[in-house]
Amino acid sequence: MITLTTANGYIVPCVGLGTFPFQGRVMADVVKYAVELGYRLFDTADDYRGESGIGLGISELLLEGTYKREDLFLQTKISDNNAHEDEPLSGIFFNPNSRFMKRHKVADIVREKVNNSLHQMHTDYLDSLLIHYPFPDYMVEIWDEMIRLKKEGIVRYIGVSNFHERHISRLILETGVRPEINEVYTSPIGTKQSLVDYCNINNCLFMTYSPLIDLVNNRFDNSLIKPIAEKNSKSIAQIILRWNIDRGCFPLPKSKNVLRLKENFDVLNFSLSSEEVKAISSLNMDYQYLVESKICPGI
Repeated sequence: MITLTTANGYIVPCVGLGTFPFQGRVMADVVKYAVELGYRLFDTADDYRGESGIGLGISELLLEGTYKREDLFLQTKISDNNAHEDEPLSGIFFNPNSRFMKRHKVADIVREKVNNSLHQMHTDYLDSLLIHYPFPDYMVEIWDEMIRLKKEGIVRYIGVSNFHERHISRLILETGVRPEINEVYTSPIGTKQSLVDYCNINNCLFMTYSPLIDLVNNRFDNSLIKPIAEKNSKSIAQIILRWNIDRGCFPLPKSKNVLRLKENFDVLNFSLSSEEVKAISSLNMDYQYLVESKICPGI
């Protein structure tokens, strides 16, 4: 698996924390407790409304003096709303039919969004910045500005989310710069194996959001996974997270429950055999649960 490092050079553990829909004090407390457990990567987006809560938690940790900003890894995303103070409506950017795009340059929108994220999270740099969706008419322009932000040191890693092979190939073809991360939903019943393979071959870290959502919602029979869990003295959720890691993926489970946070992180001390990984992958049905990932532009 491709590794990420914090600004001080330490390798980021290959389990991060998904944070949607936590906000405010709840978000701050989740961040603080997760850091104590060993989490270092926190994933959010400019339309999750959680960046200020992350900033609050980080600020309080820094005041306590045990951790420094460069010990942590903050990742956010460029979405299609909430940029420019004079444009208060949501869902209006990166759409060719929107009159608002005629009033603002893509680069300016990206800059304002990044500046707002920096302000909300009380930091002067982002460890990682992703394009939330492959907006077909604007993703290359967005990517060009993200490349500039990286060159300026404002962003350390740049990547994408919900991108398929053709979207990544287009960015590489038109800019010569490959995404370093692709964050996508995957599951034992929606493995996206070809996309995982493509990203691994192209040195693009495959992150998985909501990796346990199908387990939580009982969308598949876990009788095949249960004996694997018993053999390893782990929960079924832990086996699924480890299955992600052993496929070369970086899972981002979310929880505000103290016990769940601890359990989700406790998957770094064992591994699955190749036969076990294949067995779990055999549950694949090409399932996709998020509606916006099906209908968002370019997917």
